[in-house]
Amino acid sequence: MVEFESRANVRHDTARTGIPKISCAASLCLALFFVSPSLQAAPDAGQKKMSAEKNVNSAESTAEVDARAENLQGQKPLVQFSQLRYDFGNITRGQKVSYAFELQNVGTGVLQIRSIHSACGCINTRIEPKDIFLPGEKGKISFDFDSSFFAGSVVRTLTVDTNQLRNSTQTLTITANIREEIRAAPSLLGVGEILPEYNKSWLIQLPAATRASGSEPEVLPPSAEKASLPKSVLSQLKDTSGDVKPVFVSTSHPSIAAEILPPSETSKNYQLKVSFKGNLPIGPLREKVTVWNTSRHLKELIVPIYGEVVGHVKQSAKYIEFGVVTRPESVRRTLTLSSDRKDFVVESVTAELRRTDALEGVTIADILKYSTVKSNTGTHVNFELRYPDKVKKTQMPINASGVFVVKTNDPDYLELKVPFFGVLRQETR
Repeated sequence: MVEFESRANVRHDTARTGIPKISCAASLCLALFFVSPSLQAAPDAGQKKMSAEKNVNSAESTAEVDARAENLQGQKPLVQFSQLRYDFGNITRGQKVSYAFELQNVGTGVLQIRSIHSACGCINTRIEPKDIFLPGEKGKISFDFDSSFFAGSVVRTLTVDTNQLRNSTQTLTITANIREEIRAAPSLLGVGEILPEYNKSWLIQLPAATRASGSEPEVLPPSAEKASLPKSVLSQLKDTSGDVKPVFVSTSHPSIAAEILPPSETSKNYQLKVSFKGNLPIGPLREKVTVWNTSRHLKELIVPIYGEVVGHVKQSAKYIEFGVVTRPESVRRTLTLSSDRKDFVVESVTAELRRTDALEGVTIADILKYSTVKSNTGTHVNFELRYPDKVKKTQMPINASGVFVVKTNDPDYLELKVPFFGVLRQETR
């Protein structure tokens, strides 16, 4: 019974009675132990062993749930860390480093680590050996830090949430000074607004650098194999002689080309030439160029490309808002479409009305009108919203919304969908 009671998490309250206080899980098991033999089966030796193991596991599980749920009156958990700040010192960009903050429950109650929030996705955390700590038990919060996207002085924090009554959150801080074996200047390429057939080139500097020291073997990142790099390139990436140098370059979109230019007579730096070849999709531009190189820790240097690919058609508004419309008046709004192409034409305009019970039986022609007028400044699409005669008189406002569909002959804007909103209200006198 001594072994069983220790597994069932016997709690003592010696301050008041000096008598052991047995948990609900242990009491339940004792009650089952004294059940009348007439209600018990006669299991063989194997069944007895399985039953005993099952009871012990059940007692442990119940005790753990009790520990998670609450502490006894007067019992207070208290976490104490060996340190709240750790400095990695000088590390190299791309290097993955690890550390563990040691902790101990110095309180009288059961401590639970509820969650750990890191400042960014560059940190992976884990609690060892578990997230529940009895009084006096020790553990640690371990983490891995990926420095691939940082340079210079870096400060990151971990927020630890516990079940302490006071100061339930603790902040752990890590710092580092991250040096670069290879870098791009500028570190990202911003192109602003460009047309789909845009053709232009940019030069990005790749300053020469010294390889980081270390005795560990050269390991290629898994992304190198996923990128289907030629075998000759994979072998060059393991070159440890001399300074760091770029070996190969790849882009994330076929309409973006990139090449490495060797150092010139006046400069030791390599250069990265990035060119647009047109046929880019309309919308936000979020692409990248990857420079594969011989550095020890950052063989995959990524240069992001940001911008907006816009077409030849400009529209004066993204949506149409009519406001409040009362009978018998109507409200008119105008959408202007302009293009630098002389042959631009608005071919048709239709509407899709959001159907509601209040607009049952109302046609689009009863509530909406639209027309187009072409001028030197563009094509003006006129919209009109009115209170339909078929709607029954009501004091409640009626929402009228939907989408105008404008079709043009521009290949990038064959169909424009413009949302509209309005409120129909019976005029009160």
